[in-house]
Amino acid sequence: MSIGKRIVKLRETKGWSQRELSRRVDLNPSVMNRIELGDRPIKDHELYKFADVLEVTADYLLSRTDDPGPKSSKKELTEKDEKDISKRIGKMKEDLQN
Repeated sequence: MSIGKRIVKLRETKGWSQRELSRRVDLNPSVMNRIELGDRPIKDHELYKFADVLEVTADYLLSRTDDPGPKSSKKELTEKDEKDISKRIGKMKEDLQN
């Protein structure tokens, strides 16, 4: 799927008009239209702006992955994770002292 088609799909999922998305990414609506149609290549800085606004990765827009996951998907540590990390740090400290 082309970048333009992915942008259209994401825009429509959010319920935004082409004009609304162009406003959010600070592009002229006619440029926005040409990008969506594939008549104008997307510039690097525009790609990152689209990814941020649409809450996906640049790789997803470039069709390098089918996972649209947000670029900053942080996972919360569980209590078990925190204990495991604490144990590993303790072990590293011991190793360094020996």
